[in-house]
Amino acid sequence: MSVIAIKHDQIAELFLTHKEAIVDFLLRKVKCPDAAQDLSQETYLRLLGKDSLTHTDNLPGYLFRTAERLSIDFIRHHQRSGAKTQELDDELTCPLMQPEDFAILSQQCERLLQAIASLPQQCRHILLLRKIDELTYAQIAGKLGISEKTVQRQLVKAMLHCHHMLIGTQH
Repeated sequence: MSVIAIKHDQIAELFLTHKEAIVDFLLRKVKCPDAAQDLSQETYLRLLGKDSLTHTDNLPGYLFRTAERLSIDFIRHHQRSGAKTQELDDELTCPLMQPEDFAILSQQCERLLQAIASLPQQCRHILLLRKIDELTYAQIAGKLGISEKTVQRQLVKAMLHCHHMLIGTQH
């Protein structure tokens, strides 16, 4: 079993090559187009978070395995949240965020806002339409008069840019 470092460009290329197949795979699992799109993006982000990978002889298989695990977690979460509804205890208190945790979160938010602000206009607009307005790829493409493939590419570009800015690397 070999462990090698994998470049973000390799992951982006791998993701773009298998994007439609991953979404179709996830759609069969979770039965929701929007959830399938979001889980495919999460699959990509999980791979971006890895410094190195084992089993690099089958990277597409690794990609699909990650997607499968995310779909299982998604289904379990929805089964649990649907099955468990209980009344809240009136005496239940919410723990306050510690000052150091708040400072870290504040810095991360600031870096994310800077990363989003530094994106090219169309890329930023697409990211905000997807993540804030929760539009589908098709809705974004229709609204902006571009192809869904362009929407996908711009989202990957935006997420990669934000990822680099949040972890402090240059691309």
